[in-house]
Amino acid sequence: MGIKDLKDKLGRALREAGLNYFRKKELEEFRNYLHSPWRIIWANFLAGTMRGLGFLLGAAIVLAVLGFILKSVLVNIPIVGDFFEAVNEWIRNTLAQEGQANLFR
Repeated sequence: MGIKDLKDKLGRALREAGLNYFRKKELEEFRNYLHSPWRIIWANFLAGTMRGLGFLLGAAIVLAVLGFILKSVLVNIPIVGDFFEAVNEWIRNTLAQEGQANLFR
């Protein structure tokens, strides 16, 4: 048995001891998590809130980019362009008359 074998054996023993310690801590933490219903409710509430916020921001960005592209492209198409120009003019007039704050009430 050489020094290299001894180092390998010691390394394996230390890794196994470390893994056992972390597994034990992980199970203990998970057990504490399951025994606290308010902690579970709070964690799920925060996770759901963050998912909803991410969906909202992502959808807003995608729709804004899509609207910008459609506005610049569809206005130049002969048949459809007149319709989108009328919609754009209606939105501008509505915003001017009622104001942006009153539009989303």
